[in-house]
Amino acid sequence: MAVLTPSPKTAFVDAAGEPLVGGQLYTYIAGTTTLQATYTDATATTANTNPIILDSRGEANVWLGGAIYKFVLKDADGALIWTVDYISAPTAAVSPVLSGNVTIDSNTSSPALTITQTGTGAALKVQDSADPDVTPFIIDATGQVGIGTATPVSALEIASPGVFTGAWAYLPTGTAMLFAQTAAPTGWTKSTTHDNKALRVVSGAASSGGSVAFTTAFASQAVAGTVGNTALTLAQMPAHTHTVYGAGAASGSGASGLTSSPGAGGNQISSSEGSGATHTHTFTGTAINLAVSYVDVIIATKD
Repeated sequence: MAVLTPSPKTAFVDAAGEPLVGGQLYTYIAGTTTLQATYTDATATTANTNPIILDSRGEANVWLGGAIYKFVLKDADGALIWTVDYISAPTAAVSPVLSGNVTIDSNTSSPALTITQTGTGAALKVQDSADPDVTPFIIDATGQVGIGTATPVSALEIASPGVFTGAWAYLPTGTAMLFAQTAAPTGWTKSTTHDNKALRVVSGAASSGGSVAFTTAFASQAVAGTVGNTALTLAQMPAHTHTVYGAGAASGSGASGLTSSPGAGGNQISSSEGSGATHTHTFTGTAINLAVSYVDVIIATKD
């Protein structure tokens, strides 16, 4: 498709149709009195003076950025000739110039909007009033998405500081979650109700309980070597009894070759629950160490 060439030079005339020699063209952000730059060529590296002073033929090189402008034209003496607001230019040779709200109304099985980028430029760029915007929303030529960055290096890059959005943002207030970090993330509050506790999985109602701290319950209880002795106090002994055999009685094969069974004449059963003295039980086996490895987590609730 062929298109009509744009005017290669911006030219202005006075009321008599003569070139507006020395005329002054002011360029502003649309709808404001804030000056906004235009450029001397397509590279947009050198800004025009503002106002632009027209040459001896009433002409100037005026290259627009992707923003929307207001033009104010005055003569060489500063007298106002006209004001035109909301001026924009295509960013490519055959791009249409659109201003205001744009609606795409489609009722097909095909995409309502298709962007094909065969060059190296971005497929889509959404920027603020700054031109060029260094922190836009952008989809580059390879389909990588940048939010707050003009040069994404992954499928989705969010410029720092990034925040969680989407489904994460819709978690109800008060939702409690575990985080393997010291401080709660932005939008969450660290809970200090529980400390030095283990986690328990339940199928019923969630609650808490127990009285022994995690690090206490899992403190090291190593037995030195392969054999160790631990003394039990009277209070630690369970209730138990000992059978005492009387004179002339024995358990199994004993003195004088006499035999007797428990409970035979003269035998007595004590009701003692320990002698009051400590004693030992020998343990033989692998050393026991309950100092289990762990990872600290915090509980945080959504604000």
